[in-house]
Amino acid sequence: MKKTIIISNVIDGSESFMGVHGSFPCGSTQEEKDNTVSIMRASDFILYSNDLHPDDAKEFSINGGLYNAHDQVKPERFDSDYVIGFDLEGNEIQLGNKSVSPRLEETLQQAVEGRTAGIYVPREVYFQSEHETPFCTPKDIEETYKERIITSEEFVEGSFDYIIAPKKYFDATRTDSDRSLPKGSFEGVPDQNMNIYSLLEERFPSDEYELVFVNTGVVEGICRLHTSIGQKQMFPDAKIINISDATTPLAGIGLGYETAEQSRDACERVCKDIGIEYMSTEEFLEAYK
Repeated sequence: MKKTIIISNVIDGSESFMGVHGSFPCGSTQEEKDNTVSIMRASDFILYSNDLHPDDAKEFSINGGLYNAHDQVKPERFDSDYVIGFDLEGNEIQLGNKSVSPRLEETLQQAVEGRTAGIYVPREVYFQSEHETPFCTPKDIEETYKERIITSEEFVEGSFDYIIAPKKYFDATRTDSDRSLPKGSFEGVPDQNMNIYSLLEERFPSDEYELVFVNTGVVEGICRLHTSIGQKQMFPDAKIINISDATTPLAGIGLGYETAEQSRDACERVCKDIGIEYMSTEEFLEAYK
């Protein structure tokens, strides 16, 4: 009989997105955070799939993109007058007392205390925005998250049960081809591009384990939706569950959805078409107690 492994996948649960003083606040409620903690504590393995961007990231509005600056390396280096974006009238928004940190939001951080933690960084993360050399060093990333970067061998052979997994795409399962990345070796940067999802099958082979991915975080219609679809394609035999009351929908003026209800309805319909389940926290905890 296969052993069931519950993987709590916290998507973009950073100080930038979910923190009270986040630079790109998505409206996460305390109830959503508390429910996420309940899911994390009920899981065998916690995966924190979160953005980590260079200062010249193309998705930042200050660089011509759509979004406020967020999830940047060594966030304490920025002064209060650092411009993180623009308001609806085009006026600059300064950092002030806000945070561009990629670290796990403080409520969620409580759920990983005591876990065996490591950081796994794909090669592609270092070469965003067409950088030909790494935009930061592995040491910079370790200092940012206050944890140690591990190798693929350490993950597969070790007993890590909490992995910080920096990403560059909305879909945390997606990776670039090695052919599309700059050539050459750089100290501490892996020569081959792969992410933590590439290693989960090796750590938990399908003939021995049944994987249950439980997705929470922000935001429902972007990274949470794209990542859950990526999981379903990458792990067709796994059960993929999106937690409705531990996920933040993005809605409002100038966005794709005018209300949170529109976001939830659209995402549920898309997920239903490909076999991704929606549950409340209570339903999940009852089903997997």
